[in-house]
Amino acid sequence: MSDLKIEKHKWQPNFPDETWITDEGKQRTFTITLNQGGNIEIECDWDYGYGGRGTERTEIPIEQLKELIKELGM
Repeated sequence: MSDLKIEKHKWQPNFPDETWITDEGKQRTFTITLNQGGNIEIECDWDYGYGGRGTERTEIPIEQLKELIKELGM
């Protein structure tokens, strides 16, 4: 099991602030980026050597995630 690494970036006034949550494993890394005023980006980088390597990325609107969390009663 790996540990979460949290980095907070305060870039205002030039750019929106961001928080990066990273979970690094042996052959893959997940990064969740929380953007001030934007969507949540989830990215996975993997490297299986000869088995292949690459990056996948998806986004979820913050309001949609809030609604889903609310439905769970949290």
